[in-house]
Amino acid sequence: MGIEAFCPNGHRIKVKESLAGRRGLCPTCGAKFRIPEIAVGAAAEVPGLPTARLLDVAPDVVASLPRVLPYGAPDTPSPAPSSGFAPPPAPVTIASPVELAAPPPALHPVLAERPELRWCIAFPGGDPTEPLPPESMQAWLESGQAEGTEVVWRSDWPEWRPARDVFGDVLG
Repeated sequence: MGIEAFCPNGHRIKVKESLAGRRGLCPTCGAKFRIPEIAVGAAAEVPGLPTARLLDVAPDVVASLPRVLPYGAPDTPSPAPSSGFAPPPAPVTIASPVELAAPPPALHPVLAERPELRWCIAFPGGDPTEPLPPESMQAWLESGQAEGTEVVWRSDWPEWRPARDVFGDVLG
């Protein structure tokens, strides 16, 4: 059985047990590192990373810890398990990510008709932008930076169009 080692750059290397404690050279990046010693009866540890350890905890301490219920679970405590541990008096619930997220901004009708498509903006005398999602285009329109002299392109259009023609109601 070999040793699993990691170079300083994080590359994983498998080496023979006979090389334990010696210096090694990473075949990927050429970095020098020390091959870890073999830990008898334990998995090899990566230097610098913490190791998880199990602790013995008294049952009364475990019983006093709050329980987290999955989203949508009833708020009523379940019956006590057969081990004698009682559920906490007030269960903790986690809010859905949907409840925490702010509502998405309303998109311009042209942006909303095909939200899966990407957009580019070309400013007069400049290079076009990288492809942008509709939300970024909406932010550009709302920021007041759009002058109407730009040209825009959507990934399903064969040619560029003047921004004033596409977003005339916003650019005026």
